[in-house]
Amino acid sequence: MREPARILSCVIHDLSIRAVTSSDLEALVSLTGSRDRALVRLQAAQHGDDSMLVAVRSSTVVGVESIRWRDGCDAPHPWLYGLEVAAGLRRQGMGRALVLAAEVLSRQRGAGQLTLDVDTDDDAASAFYSALGYTVARPHRHHWRSLDPHTGAVVAEGYAPTLIMRRALCR
Repeated sequence: MREPARILSCVIHDLSIRAVTSSDLEALVSLTGSRDRALVRLQAAQHGDDSMLVAVRSSTVVGVESIRWRDGCDAPHPWLYGLEVAAGLRRQGMGRALVLAAEVLSRQRGAGQLTLDVDTDDDAASAFYSALGYTVARPHRHHWRSLDPHTGAVVAEGYAPTLIMRRALCR
């Protein structure tokens, strides 16, 4: 199995995509907006429920995304979520590289489609994913939860109007 970093090494100079490690936690906090959120996502990746990929440039984590393998918003397809690129480095292809790596990993795991959801009022995100070949499949009422990373207890939850977008993965 080829790693996403090897597949994308020629896409953007000095950028690699790799699986997250526990030593990435501090860098993830600034990208995800919260230590608890970063820790919960890191734990999900360590348990195998998700895969979490990071974009690294000059030994610095500059982007992140997660793929949920089951119980996503559009079962049975893997669900891409939490794509973030450092604010000063956006629009340089790093988000695109992360999405391509998620697609490669999903194909390697046998998925025929990859799915995600975007907030209905986030035109920029919708346009970004549309440019990558994702199309709107249906409206969705996304149920989100914030978990305590130490106990797993739900500390907040709610609903957000989103759109499910999907892309068929070429074999």
